[in-house]
Amino acid sequence: MRALWLIIAIILGCFLTGCHNYACNNEFPSEQPSPDGKWKYVIFSRNCGATTGSNFQVSVLPASTSLPNEPANAFAGDYNHGATSYVADVAWIGSNILQISYSAKAHIFRKEAHVGPIEIKYAMKP
Repeated sequence: MRALWLIIAIILGCFLTGCHNYACNNEFPSEQPSPDGKWKYVIFSRNCGATTGSNFQVSVLPASTSLPNEPANAFAGDYNHGATSYVADVAWIGSNILQISYSAKAHIFRKEAHVGPIEIKYAMKP
C-alpha cells in the first residue's frame, strides 16, 4: 500500500511541476508558403519555462494546417550558450525543396531530410 501512495505522489508531483508538454508554448511564429502554395514552413521559438534557452525551430506543414503546440518536425537548434549570433536561415528553393543554412557553431537538436513530400537540404555556414 505504501508503494501505491508513493507512485501516486510521484505522478501528482510531476503533473503539478510541469512534466508534461502543456507547460511548453510555441512563440513568435512566422510562416512562409511554398511557391505552389500547398505547403508552408513555420519558424518559431519553443518556450518550456525558465530551464529553456532561446531556440530556433522549423516545422513544415500543409498550407491549411495550424502550427500545433509541439516541437518542430523538421529542424531545431539553439545558440549554443552564445557561441553564435544566429542559428539558421530558411528559404524555399522549389515547391518541394526547402533549404536550411545553419551556423556551424549552433547546437542542432533535430535535422530531418524529409517531412512528407518536402525534401530538406542543409548547408553549414561558418
